[in-house]
Amino acid sequence: MEANIIVTDQVLLNAHNSAFSYLEFYNLTAAMVADNNTTGPVKNEARIQATKLNLQRLNRLNKTIQLLPQWDDLPLSQTSNLAWLVITETWCGDGAQIVPVINKIAEKLHIKLSIVMRDEHLELIDRYLYKATRSIPILVCFNKATNQELGNWGPRPAEAIKLVDEAKLNGIPHDDFVTDLQLWYNLNKTVSLQNELFLFVNDCLK
Repeated sequence: MEANIIVTDQVLLNAHNSAFSYLEFYNLTAAMVADNNTTGPVKNEARIQATKLNLQRLNRLNKTIQLLPQWDDLPLSQTSNLAWLVITETWCGDGAQIVPVINKIAEKLHIKLSIVMRDEHLELIDRYLYKATRSIPILVCFNKATNQELGNWGPRPAEAIKLVDEAKLNGIPHDDFVTDLQLWYNLNKTVSLQNELFLFVNDCLK
């Protein structure tokens, strides 16, 4: 175990000890699909099918993500002092759209990225509830030298949050607004996500 990675308390230590790299997360998703399975305690058909779709999304994004030029402006001497922890699940549609982008940024900025499954770390996700729900993905940023938490982001970009919140308020069926949400991600081409994460990184560096 690396000595400088987010070991500030037992909950975080447990998360770090069971964390995946991005490649390991991708391989886990592929293994779930091959086994007609998914992560977490709920193994229903909807989540199994969502995991299959998410593997396709991971494959597409891994090949097509183009980072915005603004990322070149951040000093690696500072960003390499950060550690990122992502909380997600293989069946999470938002996670499949967001985590590959987080990984690409982490690679660019030399940030240590660790990924954990939400339902294996309920004490952890309960620190980052969104409107009293365990919504994912959640990104938490730490200073590697001091183990201090610098901020958290999630579960989706502001425009996507608005889309989902309005759909729920208007009684739109879940399957319908999920389709609209995935269409928004595809049309937006990660621009809103990257812009928000750029502001997030800058805030964490202050």
